[in-house]
Order: sequence, then C-alpha cells, then structure tokens
Amino acid sequence: MAKRILIADDDPECQALLRDFLTERGYEVTLVSDGVQLYRLAPQIKPDLIISDLDMPGLSGGTAHALLRTSEQTRKIPVIFITGKSEERQARLVEFRPDTPILRKPLNLRELVELIEDALAA
Repeated sequence: MAKRILIADDDPECQALLRDFLTERGYEVTLVSDGVQLYRLAPQIKPDLIISDLDMPGLSGGTAHALLRTSEQTRKIPVIFITGKSEERQARLVEFRPDTPILRKPLNLRELVELIEDALAA
C-alpha cells in the first residue's frame, strides 16, 4: 500500500513539483495551500508524513504543526518543513520541536528523498 504524504504549500509551482516527483516514486499525495487546510485535513486522511511550507497565509506551517501535536490522532505524524525564507525570518516562524527537519527552497530533491525515507522508517 502506498504511503500517504500531505503537502501544504501556497506556491502552485512547488506543489506541482512535489506532487509529480513524489507520485512518480509511488507515494499517494494530497495537496493543500495553507495551514488551516493542513490542520483540518490531517486528522481526516491520517497521512504517513506531512511536508509543509513554514510561511503560508492564514496559519503558518509551524503553528499548524504545533496544533497538530496537541491531538492524540496527529501528534506522531512526522513533518518536514520547507521554506524560501531567510534564516532570520525562518527562526521567527519556528514553533516546533528542534528535531523537525527544514529544507530550504529551491529544494534539493535528493536530500528530500533521504528525509522522507528516514521519517517513514522511524
């Protein structure tokens, strides 16, 4: 059975890149464009992994992740953050465990695959 990955990013180009790249690798991919949708959909679809942009309209990825951690249903879903923001801006958006990986845009797809494989193996 294919592993499910929920992707939250407000950039349509990044969404398309991740959807195509991960679908080709056999993952079942669901896309949302903001943190509110991420927070609402994660308990419904119970993804094996979440890949989330840090800075999105409405609810940041960091805040959505903090909220998901408060629920027994979603607290153990691994998260990989992606961001195009500077490290200074990124630090202000980060409200999560220090062990949550962050990839900078433009994405290194080889590094992303390694992080996905590590997260799903844990």
